[in-house]
Amino acid sequence: MKNIVSFGEIMLRLSPPGSDRLFQGNFFRYCFGGSEANVAVLCSELGLNSAYVTKLPDNRIGGAAKTELKEYGVDVSRIMTGGGRMGAYYYEKGAGVRPAVCVYDREYSAFSLSKREEYDWKKILDTADAFHFSGITAALSDELAAACLDACKYAKEHGIKVFCDLNYRSKLWSKEKARDVICKILPCVDVFISSVYQAVDIFELDADLSDTDAACIEAAKQLTKQFGFEAVALTVRKTYSASKNGFYGMIYKNGGAYFSRKYETEIVDRVGSGDAFDGALIYSLLNNEPEQRAVDLASAAAVLKHSVEGDFLITALKDIEDAVKIGGITQR
Repeated sequence: MKNIVSFGEIMLRLSPPGSDRLFQGNFFRYCFGGSEANVAVLCSELGLNSAYVTKLPDNRIGGAAKTELKEYGVDVSRIMTGGGRMGAYYYEKGAGVRPAVCVYDREYSAFSLSKREEYDWKKILDTADAFHFSGITAALSDELAAACLDACKYAKEHGIKVFCDLNYRSKLWSKEKARDVICKILPCVDVFISSVYQAVDIFELDADLSDTDAACIEAAKQLTKQFGFEAVALTVRKTYSASKNGFYGMIYKNGGAYFSRKYETEIVDRVGSGDAFDGALIYSLLNNEPEQRAVDLASAAAVLKHSVEGDFLITALKDIEDAVKIGGITQR
């Protein structure tokens, strides 16, 4: 069984019920989530030995987050506790023409205040086969960007496969800062993941987005040439409304491009769908699945996540395989 370590911030998520506006009612539903935590949970659900690295406040909220991760089989032994608060975000679901709203409340969190030297990567990655992080982690502070670079360098030197999701968030940093920081880390990355739109925008790639299939292939070629990736996985989302999206993915490896089916999906909860793509892709590639099956499982997991409340996709491999069989509208 392969071992994956994921590095990032888990937050408290607060949402009004159903499609209510943020302060329309008088109560919130809570759950925990965050990009890398979402990946760690799905990897565990699919059978990998999944460990999560973060720093939490030493209080009941931090303890509750750790307990929830443990309930889904995630190894929390590498999680640190200390000063600072629990990061949080408020999420209002979209409906019809009304888009979703996300408001971060994560400044001065225990994780964002953590220092580069607190992370002993030799110890953290001792038994790891793979390491996963996203641009969100690097965006939270210069110290955490440096910690990501340290982790990736150690992993590269010790034969640990590195997965990176660009996960650009304009609320956290500028495109220029993101490009400058991420480009220093990417030479140590083996598998790069992004939406095709973000990849073309952030790296200023020469790809015509009016033809998204062709843009995926061209963007992947340019990224592979620039950074020497083993593989590039890109996703395409078509937004018809806040309640209905189209979605598919592609993986580019060894000069070949493999596309999933094109899906249309009704949305119960969109948050974490990209992370579900990551988790299923990591599971597939670590288990040496063929590229076509890898992208099929990853895209189906992302689509399946749209039907599940909360940040985490709690599912079994068979559920994802069933979604591959019955969910697509276009068979390639």
